[in-house]
Amino acid sequence: MRLLSSLALCVLFGCDSPTPGLNRGEQFMTQIDGTRFTVWKHQDKVEVIRHGFARRADQSRLKGMMAQAAETATGCALHPRGGRGNSDQLLSSGN
Repeated sequence: MRLLSSLALCVLFGCDSPTPGLNRGEQFMTQIDGTRFTVWKHQDKVEVIRHGFARRADQSRLKGMMAQAAETATGCALHPRGGRGNSDQLLSSGN
């Protein structure tokens, strides 16, 4: 049972880990319209990780919310075509 609990904790800790290279950067926590985000910034790169459940109706606006979270947390505008990802994770570079 201890092994199973330890494994579950390791998986959960991995959910909020940034892409390699961004783990040396700054971490910000922010919330927009009730959705929580972790923003990682290192040099001109940024990664946004969404937390919690997202309803199907919210999927279309999540990428915009993630860009807003990155800009709010870092104070930097994102490159207009520099982002890639989905409704759970967004990777981009600064403008």
